[in-house]
Amino acid sequence: MGRPSRHAQPYERLAELNTDLREAKARLRQVLEAIADKYDISAKDVSYAIDGYADDMLSDLVFGIQRDLEHAAEAEAPLRSRSP
Repeated sequence: MGRPSRHAQPYERLAELNTDLREAKARLRQVLEAIADKYDISAKDVSYAIDGYADDMLSDLVFGIQRDLEHAAEAEAPLRSRSP
């Protein structure tokens, strides 16, 4: 998860952000699975924690940035479709 280029197009930055969020979620799952293995916590409980809490946490973290990038990408979409 490196720093995105400030010169990248909004749709590229949005794609990178979404990739980083998937990676963060996968890393969180690994950590929770390790704890679950150690303390005999069910896989169902790990999935519940990831799908409920972790998704919400990550969404809350990037909400403003993601929204701004989505709006900027939508604004540029007509320009991209007209380019050769």
